[in-house]
Amino acid sequence: MTEGATFGTYLVSFMLDISILAGVPLAVATLIGFIISFFQAITQIQDQTLAQTIKIVAIVIVLLALGTSLSAPLMTSAEDVFSNFDMIVKY
Repeated sequence: MTEGATFGTYLVSFMLDISILAGVPLAVATLIGFIISFFQAITQIQDQTLAQTIKIVAIVIVLLALGTSLSAPLMTSAEDVFSNFDMIVKY
């Protein structure tokens, strides 16, 4: 951020970083849920826990595979806030 960055700009930055961090696993879970629901409708399987279990496994796999790259912008923003903390509380 710049020298004159205020609390609001940091807040917007954090909200964007969090939405990206949560959005990717949410999109994967939605896609997997749609595929499993479609498969259950075709085969008439009535198990309600099947979709939940597969979505949880998919989210864990996505977070293990992409966790560091998804959390990197959030960590950069946090480091920026801590390094410029004295400038932020002045305003």
